[in-house]
Amino acid sequence: MSDINPINTQEESRTPDEPERSKKYGFKIGRVVSHLDPGYMGTLKVTLINYDSTGNEAEDKGETIDVEYAPVFYGTTPPEHLGLNDTYEDTQQSYGFWAVPPDVGTRVLVGFVDGDINKGYWFACIQDRYMNFMVPGAQPVTEFYKGQVPEGVTSRKLPTAEYNKRIDGGEQKDPTKNKKPLNLKFIEKLKESGLADDDIRGITSTSARRELPSNVYGISSPGPLDKKGPKAPRGVKDEKAEVYKSRLGGQSIVIDDGDDKRLRKGPAKDTPYQYFDQEASSGGDKAIPHNEMVRFRTRTGHQILLHNSEDLIYISNGRGTTWIELTSNGKIDIYAQDSISVHSENDINFVADRDINVEAGRHMNFTAADSIFQKVGKNIEQRIGQDLRVSAAKDIQMYAVKDNFITAGEKNHFNSYLETYITSLKDMHIFTKEESNLNIVCGADFNLKVVKKTKITSEESHVNSSKGHYETAKPIHMNGPTAETATKAEQAEIVTEAALAAKFPKRVPQHEPWPEHENWDPNLVLPEKTEATPDTNDVHIPEGERVATDRALISGLKDSGKGEELPEIPLRPE
Repeated sequence: MSDINPINTQEESRTPDEPERSKKYGFKIGRVVSHLDPGYMGTLKVTLINYDSTGNEAEDKGETIDVEYAPVFYGTTPPEHLGLNDTYEDTQQSYGFWAVPPDVGTRVLVGFVDGDINKGYWFACIQDRYMNFMVPGAQPVTEFYKGQVPEGVTSRKLPTAEYNKRIDGGEQKDPTKNKKPLNLKFIEKLKESGLADDDIRGITSTSARRELPSNVYGISSPGPLDKKGPKAPRGVKDEKAEVYKSRLGGQSIVIDDGDDKRLRKGPAKDTPYQYFDQEASSGGDKAIPHNEMVRFRTRTGHQILLHNSEDLIYISNGRGTTWIELTSNGKIDIYAQDSISVHSENDINFVADRDINVEAGRHMNFTAADSIFQKVGKNIEQRIGQDLRVSAAKDIQMYAVKDNFITAGEKNHFNSYLETYITSLKDMHIFTKEESNLNIVCGADFNLKVVKKTKITSEESHVNSSKGHYETAKPIHMNGPTAETATKAEQAEIVTEAALAAKFPKRVPQHEPWPEHENWDPNLVLPEKTEATPDTNDVHIPEGERVATDRALISGLKDSGKGEELPEIPLRPE
């Protein structure tokens, strides 16, 4: 169809070769010598060779030709349906798999259509013998490494590159155990993120050389060239150029069905983290192999991890400054070194069947453009280290079905700019202790109206009027019979209990390494063991980084009174 369709321009004209060369090729091995591909079609320049096992450094004499890329999957919408409009719908759309180019020196399998050298396609890569330890996990770890171990790393296994065939390329019974140079760049990333000793979220065993047969699947990219690293000659023989020879590490997508030589003690939902090496013991759950997971990870450590063995989902950035984890028993742990910002153009709902605990190292701000409503089934208790201030642009209304108590350790001040109203539907008592005065000052008239009797009892009575003194009564008795004494006022009940202190959250995610991940031991983070506590020593902000340092004010609240005449306010037990 493509040979007769004038719209299909994929085939390029080629200079025909002599007849005796055009029909003699089937499948060949080619070594990549150049990536120059002005058509952006994945075309490689390769030198055709016979099979050998000497690796990337060998030079081979043979024909050098251009071969096109034949991916495992590719397609376009039909070209015969192209329209006449300059729109997305009227042109072709392409899709498919793309994985080019392999590095210069890599061997590829080349096929020739009808044996014609002018119709060559590369479609597969040939592994260098034993050089697949990093495939496909990109940063797998091993205990067989060489080089100076960086400070702050205690793992028994560390990520490496492939072993150096020039130094350690002799005959080996098991080349997997050849010592390999450390991947120092990725080790530093693991240290920075706090995951250098975490063989779940940090280091990984995912390698094509882990077990036989392999349970590992996936792909890793070459990664960017290390342009601070060494150079080496690359290209067609006698026409080589100095290019960077090392890479910074690649990104990986792996599907790991697990290492059945190591079995977990039991399910992560109720069993502490422990694996049994099957070569040394027979323990463990046969249905839970080590490292069964799917992982997406970049060369700098950004990752999405779906871990079957530990029954968790973990997402983090490469520096460890933010991460989120979804655990087996239904916890969602979130850590952010800076801020967590949430915005909804509709509602944000928080519901907890037990408690909602909020702790702020400095201020807590709530702002509502309209109203804030609170509905509490029992009590509202607030413990304030210093002042409580309430301001309202209009009214402040307080209503208690039963009693209203206000106690001040020193003074109570009531002030109004216009009028003050005090109403009692029954009796009113104003009481001062002995040796204490009751002073009333009125700037104009003082009016006292009593429906029945007025009784004043004192050791001495003094009435001083600068202008006149008026008394009106039908009978006036100045010295008998004896006047009735006034009823004694009752003292107001004094509040002697401080409000209960708010509890501090007990389980707060931190920068890795964080020892309270559920999978390490689910029995230590059961709901009854993670309930908030009033213990102020359990502060989750490091001392040197804390903004508000005087936290004792909100936990050990005491009255501000002086002397025995004021009641002491004890801390109420819970």
